[in-house]
Order: sequence, then structure tokens, then C-alpha cells
Amino acid sequence: MTDSRPGSARANEDWVGNTHEVTVVLDGLTAPEGVGGCIHGTPWYVSRLGNHLLEAASVQQTPLRESLRKAISGVSAEHADSCDLSNPGTPSSTVALVRVTSTRVEALVLADSPVVVDLDHGLSVITDQSVETVVHAEREAALAAPTGSQEKADRMAELVRAQRLVRNTPEGYWIAGANPDAADHAIERSWPREEVRRFAAMTDGVSCLVDVYNAMSWSDLLNTAQANITDVISTVRRVEDTDPEGVRWPRYKKSDDATIAYVELD
Repeated sequence: MTDSRPGSARANEDWVGNTHEVTVVLDGLTAPEGVGGCIHGTPWYVSRLGNHLLEAASVQQTPLRESLRKAISGVSAEHADSCDLSNPGTPSSTVALVRVTSTRVEALVLADSPVVVDLDHGLSVITDQSVETVVHAEREAALAAPTGSQEKADRMAELVRAQRLVRNTPEGYWIAGANPDAADHAIERSWPREEVRRFAAMTDGVSCLVDVYNAMSWSDLLNTAQANITDVISTVRRVEDTDPEGVRWPRYKKSDDATIAYVELD
């Protein structure tokens, strides 16, 4: 089961897709208007990356990091002739990837779109919050500005500029873009299939219910998705509507694009 909704009137820059074995959730990074070397834009990029990932990861003998490397390379080849992929504003995305085989459940996470796995002995949450460890001053200034204000827009532009200087570098954080080497920095986990009851992959527009708003636990989130997956994002929106200016919960936007995939195993 999947659900994906935009956070504003802009096009949804998240993407979700799944097959019988592979689940992919992507969170594309928003680029300021007129910035970047790609003529296609973020929604195009995540759609192409997602489809390449579904194809590459469907080959069970291929490790997930290698699948991601192939997917990034595949998208880059599609628009290298038309776009400046060396531009730091070229489209990029987080990655949450899960593959279920006859014997194993494998997960890969690049950046802050988490995978939550319900095991016989408890929950495992896989995420990479490296982006939160860089450009502290710019991030705090962006969070402090009132949501929807010109000050917020200015501070967000400063944050994006600062993040680009350390994106996909050893001193910063890693994300899927044009450089396939980013795949080497993804987090991988694996469990025997018989130990896994269910799992969910999501963007931070959904995980904020737990790690920002404290509106529910990870178990609550999984249970809500099990009962009616559309209730998960509906709950996110209800919570956000109680704090439209980001006073109680400082954040970059009133509402972010939100996407979740939920899978139960036999």
C-alpha cells in the first residue's frame, strides 16, 4: 500500500513505486526557481531514478548499493548531453529502498528518508541524519524564521547555498544526484525474512509525525498504515494545520511533500 501527496501547490517532488519484491521511496530536493543546471527538474529526476532503481534492484544477485549506483548512472546518462550535471543545483534525492527475497529482507537508506522494520524482537529504524550535522547556523536561522515569510524564503536560500558546498563530500552528507559514488555511503541492513512481520518506507514529510511532532510512536504509525494508509498523511496535515506558522514545531515549510509505502509479509 502506498500514499503520496504534495505539501503545496507545487508539483510533488516525492516518488514511490513497488513491485512484488522491491519498494522505493524518494524525496527530491527542492531547488530555488531558476537555479540549477538541469532543464528537466526534480519531479522528472525522481521518476527516472525510481524506475531505474526498481529495475536494478529486481536482480537479486545485485547488492543494493550497486543497484543504486547503476540507477544514478542510468539517470545521469539520460540527461548528461542536455544538462550541466556538474552544477551543484542539479536535481537530487534521498533514497529508501527495500527488497524482499525468499530468504532475506534487505534495506538501503541514503539520507533522511527512513525505513522502519517490525521484527519479532522489536522495531528497527534505519535513517541517516548526516544533513543535520552540517551548516548549523544557516539551519537554525531558517528554522527560526516565520513560515511563509520573506525572511523564511531568504534564510532557506542561504541554507541551500551552504548545504550545496558540502553535499556529496566527505565533510558533509551524501544524497543521490549525478555522482554514482554517493551509493557507497548508503546505509544497508538485512534480516532473515522469517523475522520480519512488516515494514514501511517514507519521506521525512511522514516521519515528522514521530520525530518532530511527537504525535505518535513508530508502532502507532505502522498500525495506522495497516488500518488505512491514507490516515497517516491525513494525520500529518491535521497536526500541521494546528501550527501553520511553525511556532510550536519550527520547520522549513508549513507542509512538506509526504509519501509512505507499507508492506506486510506473509
